[in-house]
Amino acid sequence: MEHRTKILHLKNGYDIWSASFGDPNAPIKLLTLHGGPGGTSKEFWPWAENFKKYTGLDVEVFTYDQLGSFWSESPDWSKPENVERFLNYQYYLDELEEVRSLMGLDHFYLLGHSWGGVLTYEYTLAHPEHLKGSIVYSMTDNIDDYVVSINQERLDLLGENEVAYMKSVEAKNDFSDPRYHQDLVRLYRENIERTDTYDPDAGPDLLATDVYNHFQGNNEFVVTGILKDWNIRRRLGQVSVPMLLTTGEKDTMPVWSMKETAKAIPGAELFINKDGGHHHAVDHPRPFYKNLSNFLTRVEKKDN
Repeated sequence: MEHRTKILHLKNGYDIWSASFGDPNAPIKLLTLHGGPGGTSKEFWPWAENFKKYTGLDVEVFTYDQLGSFWSESPDWSKPENVERFLNYQYYLDELEEVRSLMGLDHFYLLGHSWGGVLTYEYTLAHPEHLKGSIVYSMTDNIDDYVVSINQERLDLLGENEVAYMKSVEAKNDFSDPRYHQDLVRLYRENIERTDTYDPDAGPDLLATDVYNHFQGNNEFVVTGILKDWNIRRRLGQVSVPMLLTTGEKDTMPVWSMKETAKAIPGAELFINKDGGHHHAVDHPRPFYKNLSNFLTRVEKKDN
Protein backbone atom coordinates (compact mmCIF):
# COMPACT_ATOMS: atom_id res chain seq x y z
CA MET A 1 0.00 0.00 0.00
CA GLU A 2 1.27 3.44 -0.94
CA HIS A 3 2.48 5.36 2.09
CA ARG A 4 4.34 8.52 3.03
CA THR A 5 6.23 9.23 6.25
CA LYS A 6 7.00 12.61 7.75
CA ILE A 7 8.69 13.91 10.88
CA LEU A 8 6.59 16.62 12.50
CA HIS A 9 8.50 19.28 14.44
CA LEU A 10 6.42 20.41 17.41
CA LYS A 11 6.60 23.85 18.99
CA ASN A 12 7.86 22.26 22.22
CA GLY A 13 11.03 21.12 20.42
CA TYR A 14 10.23 17.42 20.15
CA ASP A 15 9.82 15.49 16.91
CA ILE A 16 6.84 13.26 16.15
CA TRP A 17 6.86 10.40 13.64
CA SER A 18 3.85 10.36 11.33
CA ALA A 19 2.65 8.56 8.22
CA SER A 20 -0.21 8.48 5.74
CA PHE A 21 -1.41 5.44 3.81
CA GLY A 22 -3.55 5.08 0.70
CA ASP A 23 -4.46 7.33 -2.19
CA PRO A 24 -3.72 11.00 -1.39
CA ASN A 25 -6.56 11.93 -3.74
CA ALA A 26 -9.11 9.92 -1.74
CA PRO A 27 -11.91 12.25 -0.58
CA ILE A 28 -12.12 10.61 2.85
CA LYS A 29 -9.32 11.57 5.26
CA LEU A 30 -9.13 9.57 8.50
CA LEU A 31 -6.76 10.56 11.31
CA THR A 32 -6.16 7.72 13.77
CA LEU A 33 -5.06 7.76 17.41
CA HIS A 34 -3.34 4.75 18.91
CA GLY A 35 -4.01 3.23 22.30
CA GLY A 36 -1.89 2.72 25.36
CA PRO A 37 -1.14 5.40 26.31
CA GLY A 38 2.37 4.72 25.10
CA GLY A 39 1.26 2.35 22.34
CA THR A 40 2.10 2.56 18.67
CA SER A 41 0.46 3.65 15.43
CA LYS A 42 1.53 0.36 13.85
CA GLU A 43 -1.98 -1.05 14.26
CA PHE A 44 -3.24 1.44 11.66
CA TRP A 45 -0.63 0.84 8.96
CA PRO A 46 -2.80 -1.76 7.09
CA TRP A 47 -6.08 0.16 7.40
CA ALA A 48 -6.15 1.87 3.99
CA GLU A 49 -5.48 -1.49 2.35
CA ASN A 50 -8.10 -3.17 4.55
CA PHE A 51 -10.74 -0.62 3.59
CA LYS A 52 -10.13 -1.53 -0.06
CA LYS A 53 -9.99 -5.26 0.67
CA TYR A 54 -13.17 -5.54 2.71
CA THR A 55 -15.36 -2.74 1.32
CA GLY A 56 -13.74 -1.22 -1.77
CA LEU A 57 -13.70 2.23 -0.13
CA ASP A 58 -10.83 4.65 -0.79
CA VAL A 59 -9.68 6.19 2.50
CA GLU A 60 -6.43 8.02 3.15
CA VAL A 61 -5.39 7.00 6.65
CA PHE A 62 -3.17 9.30 8.72
CA THR A 63 -1.47 8.27 11.92
CA TYR A 64 1.34 9.24 14.27
CA ASP A 65 3.16 8.04 17.36
CA GLN A 66 2.30 10.28 20.28
CA LEU A 67 5.06 11.92 22.34
CA GLY A 68 6.99 9.26 24.25
CA SER A 69 5.73 6.45 22.02
CA PHE A 70 7.56 4.11 19.63
CA TRP A 71 9.35 6.13 16.89
CA SER A 72 8.54 9.59 18.27
CA GLU A 73 10.87 11.39 20.64
CA SER A 74 10.46 11.04 24.38
CA PRO A 75 11.21 13.43 27.22
CA ASP A 76 13.28 12.19 30.15
CA TRP A 77 10.57 10.83 32.45
CA SER A 78 12.98 10.67 35.39
CA LYS A 79 12.57 14.46 35.59
CA PRO A 80 9.39 15.37 37.53
CA GLU A 81 8.96 18.58 35.53
CA ASN A 82 8.58 16.54 32.33
CA VAL A 83 5.99 14.25 33.90
CA GLU A 84 4.02 17.26 35.12
CA ARG A 85 4.26 19.10 31.80
CA PHE A 86 3.53 16.30 29.35
CA LEU A 87 1.79 13.35 31.01
CA ASN A 88 -1.70 14.81 31.21
CA TYR A 89 -4.82 14.96 29.06
CA GLN A 90 -4.42 18.57 28.02
CA TYR A 91 -0.93 18.02 26.62
CA TYR A 92 -2.02 15.15 24.39
CA LEU A 93 -5.13 17.06 23.29
CA ASP A 94 -3.00 20.08 22.37
CA GLU A 95 -0.51 17.80 20.62
CA LEU A 96 -3.33 16.33 18.53
CA GLU A 97 -4.45 19.78 17.43
CA GLU A 98 -0.89 20.75 16.50
CA VAL A 99 -0.39 17.48 14.60
CA ARG A 100 -3.66 18.05 12.73
CA SER A 101 -2.48 21.48 11.67
CA LEU A 102 0.97 20.24 10.62
CA MET A 103 -0.65 17.48 8.55
CA GLY A 104 -2.85 20.06 6.84
CA LEU A 105 -6.06 18.28 7.80
CA ASP A 106 -9.41 20.01 8.07
CA HIS A 107 -12.95 18.73 7.68
CA PHE A 108 -11.70 15.19 8.33
CA TYR A 109 -12.67 12.12 10.37
CA LEU A 110 -11.03 11.31 13.69
CA LEU A 111 -10.78 7.77 15.07
CA GLY A 112 -9.27 6.73 18.38
CA HIS A 113 -8.68 3.24 19.75
CA SER A 114 -8.88 2.70 23.53
CA TRP A 115 -6.76 5.54 25.02
CA GLY A 116 -7.05 7.14 21.59
CA GLY A 117 -10.81 7.05 22.20
CA VAL A 118 -10.32 9.23 25.29
CA LEU A 119 -8.61 11.81 23.09
CA THR A 120 -11.33 11.44 20.45
CA TYR A 121 -14.08 12.26 22.94
CA GLU A 122 -12.09 15.23 24.24
CA TYR A 123 -11.10 16.56 20.81
CA THR A 124 -14.63 16.21 19.43
CA LEU A 125 -15.87 18.47 22.21
CA ALA A 126 -12.98 20.93 21.97
CA HIS A 127 -12.63 21.29 18.18
CA PRO A 128 -15.80 20.21 16.34
CA GLU A 129 -15.15 22.88 13.70
CA HIS A 130 -12.45 20.68 12.12
CA LEU A 131 -14.44 17.43 12.02
CA LYS A 132 -16.80 15.71 9.62
CA GLY A 133 -17.30 12.96 12.17
CA SER A 134 -15.68 10.96 14.97
CA ILE A 135 -15.25 7.26 15.66
CA VAL A 136 -14.54 5.85 19.11
CA TYR A 137 -13.11 2.35 18.76
CA SER A 138 -13.39 0.41 22.04
CA MET A 139 -13.56 3.11 24.69
CA THR A 140 -16.33 3.80 27.16
CA ASP A 141 -16.97 7.32 28.46
CA ASN A 142 -15.87 6.65 32.04
CA ILE A 143 -13.32 4.44 33.76
CA ASP A 144 -15.58 3.33 36.61
CA ASP A 145 -17.63 1.21 34.18
CA TYR A 146 -14.43 -0.18 32.66
CA VAL A 147 -13.18 -1.27 36.09
CA VAL A 148 -16.49 -3.03 36.81
CA SER A 149 -16.17 -4.80 33.47
CA ILE A 150 -12.59 -6.02 33.82
CA ASN A 151 -13.23 -7.27 37.35
CA GLN A 152 -16.23 -9.26 36.15
CA GLU A 153 -14.25 -10.66 33.23
CA ARG A 154 -11.51 -11.81 35.59
CA LEU A 155 -14.09 -13.50 37.80
CA ASP A 156 -15.90 -15.15 34.89
CA LEU A 157 -12.76 -16.60 33.32
CA LEU A 158 -10.59 -17.40 36.33
CA GLY A 159 -12.93 -17.84 39.31
CA GLU A 160 -12.85 -16.39 42.83
CA ASN A 161 -9.72 -18.15 44.07
CA GLU A 162 -7.55 -17.08 41.15
CA VAL A 163 -8.83 -13.50 41.26
CA ALA A 164 -7.98 -13.42 44.97
CA TYR A 165 -4.49 -14.58 44.08
CA MET A 166 -4.16 -11.86 41.43
CA LYS A 167 -5.24 -9.23 43.92
CA SER A 168 -2.67 -10.45 46.43
CA VAL A 169 0.05 -10.06 43.79
CA GLU A 170 -1.19 -6.59 42.91
CA ALA A 171 -1.19 -5.58 46.57
CA LYS A 172 2.48 -6.58 46.77
CA ASN A 173 3.24 -4.87 43.44
CA ASP A 174 4.95 -8.10 42.36
CA PHE A 175 3.96 -8.13 38.68
CA SER A 176 6.81 -10.45 37.70
CA ASP A 177 5.01 -13.33 39.42
CA PRO A 178 4.82 -16.21 36.83
CA ARG A 179 1.38 -17.42 37.89
CA TYR A 180 -0.01 -13.89 37.67
CA HIS A 181 1.51 -13.54 34.23
CA GLN A 182 -0.19 -16.71 33.00
CA ASP A 183 -3.51 -15.41 34.27
CA LEU A 184 -2.96 -12.22 32.30
CA VAL A 185 -2.15 -14.20 29.15
CA ARG A 186 -5.47 -16.03 29.46
CA LEU A 187 -7.36 -12.78 30.01
CA TYR A 188 -5.68 -11.01 27.09
CA ARG A 189 -6.49 -13.89 24.74
CA GLU A 190 -10.11 -13.93 25.95
CA ASN A 191 -10.82 -10.18 25.94
CA ILE A 192 -8.10 -8.23 24.13
CA GLU A 193 -7.48 -10.04 20.84
CA ARG A 194 -9.33 -13.23 19.96
CA THR A 195 -7.07 -14.70 17.25
CA ASP A 196 -5.12 -17.95 17.21
CA THR A 197 -1.86 -16.14 16.46
CA TYR A 198 -2.13 -13.43 19.13
CA ASP A 199 0.87 -13.23 21.48
CA PRO A 200 0.09 -11.04 24.51
CA ASP A 201 3.80 -10.83 25.30
CA ALA A 202 4.64 -9.20 21.96
CA GLY A 203 2.72 -5.95 22.52
CA PRO A 204 4.58 -4.81 25.65
CA ASP A 205 7.85 -4.95 23.73
CA LEU A 206 6.65 -1.88 21.79
CA LEU A 207 4.98 -0.15 24.74
CA ALA A 208 6.34 3.01 26.35
CA THR A 209 5.87 1.69 29.88
CA ASP A 210 6.58 5.00 31.66
CA VAL A 211 3.70 6.62 29.80
CA TYR A 212 1.40 3.61 30.11
CA ASN A 213 2.03 3.09 33.81
CA HIS A 214 1.41 6.76 34.60
CA PHE A 215 -2.04 6.72 33.01
CA GLN A 216 -3.17 3.09 33.27
CA GLY A 217 -1.06 0.98 35.60
CA ASN A 218 0.76 -2.31 35.05
CA ASN A 219 -1.68 -3.98 32.64
CA GLU A 220 -5.15 -3.81 31.07
CA PHE A 221 -6.82 -5.45 34.07
CA VAL A 222 -5.77 -2.97 36.74
CA VAL A 223 -6.25 0.81 36.73
CA THR A 224 -4.03 2.58 39.24
CA GLY A 225 -2.89 5.57 37.14
CA ILE A 226 -4.54 8.93 36.58
CA LEU A 227 -7.02 7.43 34.10
CA LYS A 228 -8.94 5.95 37.04
CA ASP A 229 -10.78 9.25 37.56
CA TRP A 230 -11.62 10.02 33.92
CA ASN A 231 -15.36 10.48 33.25
CA ILE A 232 -16.84 12.50 30.39
CA ARG A 233 -20.46 11.32 30.36
CA ARG A 234 -21.98 14.55 31.68
CA ARG A 235 -20.53 16.43 28.68
CA LEU A 236 -21.60 14.03 25.93
CA GLY A 237 -24.80 15.92 25.20
CA GLN A 238 -22.60 18.69 23.78
CA VAL A 239 -21.25 16.52 20.93
CA SER A 240 -22.26 18.24 17.69
CA VAL A 241 -20.77 16.04 14.95
CA PRO A 242 -21.76 12.54 13.77
CA MET A 243 -20.21 9.91 16.01
CA LEU A 244 -19.83 6.15 15.72
CA LEU A 245 -19.05 3.98 18.73
CA THR A 246 -17.75 0.49 18.06
CA THR A 247 -16.94 -2.26 20.57
CA GLY A 248 -16.45 -6.01 20.69
CA GLU A 249 -18.92 -8.35 22.35
CA LYS A 250 -16.05 -9.74 24.51
CA ASP A 251 -14.26 -6.39 24.83
CA THR A 252 -12.83 -5.08 28.08
CA MET A 253 -15.00 -2.05 27.36
CA PRO A 254 -18.47 -3.19 28.43
CA VAL A 255 -21.28 -3.29 25.88
CA TRP A 256 -23.79 -2.19 28.54
CA SER A 257 -21.76 0.94 29.26
CA MET A 258 -21.28 1.89 25.63
CA LYS A 259 -25.02 1.56 25.07
CA GLU A 260 -25.44 4.28 27.69
CA THR A 261 -22.71 6.32 26.01
CA ALA A 262 -24.55 6.13 22.70
CA LYS A 263 -27.79 7.27 24.34
CA ALA A 264 -26.04 10.31 25.79
CA ILE A 265 -24.61 11.50 22.43
CA PRO A 266 -27.08 13.17 20.05
CA GLY A 267 -27.54 10.94 17.00
CA ALA A 268 -24.68 8.57 17.87
CA GLU A 269 -24.47 5.11 16.32
CA LEU A 270 -23.26 1.99 18.15
CA PHE A 271 -21.84 -1.13 16.53
CA ILE A 272 -21.23 -4.28 18.58
CA ASN A 273 -18.88 -6.70 16.84
CA LYS A 274 -20.09 -10.21 17.65
CA ASP A 275 -17.48 -12.29 19.54
CA GLY A 276 -14.95 -9.46 19.10
CA GLY A 277 -12.35 -8.40 21.64
CA HIS A 278 -10.69 -5.09 22.39
CA HIS A 279 -8.86 -5.43 19.06
CA HIS A 280 -11.96 -6.42 17.11
CA ALA A 281 -10.69 -4.66 13.98
CA VAL A 282 -8.13 -7.49 13.97
CA ASP A 283 -10.05 -10.51 15.23
CA HIS A 284 -13.28 -9.74 13.30
CA PRO A 285 -12.18 -7.37 10.52
CA ARG A 286 -14.87 -7.90 7.88
CA PRO A 287 -17.85 -6.65 9.96
CA PHE A 288 -15.65 -3.96 11.52
CA TYR A 289 -14.63 -2.39 8.20
CA LYS A 290 -18.08 -2.86 6.67
CA ASN A 291 -19.73 -0.98 9.53
CA LEU A 292 -17.09 1.75 9.58
CA SER A 293 -17.27 2.20 5.81
CA ASN A 294 -21.06 2.45 5.94
CA PHE A 295 -20.78 5.18 8.58
CA LEU A 296 -18.23 7.15 6.57
CA THR A 297 -20.29 6.80 3.39
CA ARG A 298 -23.49 7.99 5.08
CA VAL A 299 -21.81 11.04 6.56
CA GLU A 300 -20.14 11.83 3.23
CA LYS A 301 -23.52 11.80 1.46
CA LYS A 302 -25.06 14.12 4.04
CA ASP A 303 -22.01 16.40 3.98
CA ASN A 304 -22.14 16.73 0.22
